[in-house]
Amino acid sequence: MPAMLIAKFVGDVDELKAVYDRGHALIMERGGAVPFGELRHHCATSEDALYIIGVWESADHIRRRWADDEFKKVLDSVGFPTEPTERMILDLHQIEPPL
Repeated sequence: MPAMLIAKFVGDVDELKAVYDRGHALIMERGGAVPFGELRHHCATSEDALYIIGVWESADHIRRRWADDEFKKVLDSVGFPTEPTERMILDLHQIEPPL
């Protein structure tokens, strides 16, 4: 069943955006997250946090990706937190336009 990830990273938003951009570029150079089950990816900010919102093939795909040591090494190499401040994994009921 498709699942949605909402990961919140609290901190200096300008710094979080800078390290996110470096990490995202590295991940994309290595083929992106589609091979790991991510179907859609969004990054958004508020006054005090950066959010990663993604649609995945399943909750298990999300958990495996965020537990993966190689993924954590990539995040750590650019200074991005390897664990979010808060994480929600939700069952996806509907998406428009359809996948």
